[in-house]
Amino acid sequence: MKIPLNSFKNDQSVVLQEEIVPEDLDLDIGIMHFPENLQLKAEVWKSKNDLTVRVHVEGMRSFTCSLCLEEFDNLFEKDFALHYDIKGLDSVTIDSDVRDELILEHPIRVLCRTDCRGLCLFCGVNLNTEQCDCKTGE
Repeated sequence: MKIPLNSFKNDQSVVLQEEIVPEDLDLDIGIMHFPENLQLKAEVWKSKNDLTVRVHVEGMRSFTCSLCLEEFDNLFEKDFALHYDIKGLDSVTIDSDVRDELILEHPIRVLCRTDCRGLCLFCGVNLNTEQCDCKTGE
């Protein structure tokens, strides 16, 4: 999102909306994917030499469970603020900062549910959906 600074009056806020295409920001990393566009809403304030952007991003994201390797979706929402020194600038592009904020929400370990039993270490069966006949003592 490119924010032109000449359309703002000091101490006046403007609300901007945009769809984020996940591929444009290279958001699909590791076990986290965004299957559809995200919605971004930004409220922007300009003072003499500063720009403050309060951002709300939401959309669906898909994960692969760290234990059972099943895919699942959940609703993603994040609010954050960005601050810029705009002295001498005509516009500010916030895409890389938005990407950084979204990547920071990438969990290290993701479970499809809190009681996920994962896969059998011997036969690989999903223990959430069926029992295996492996003898764990061997």
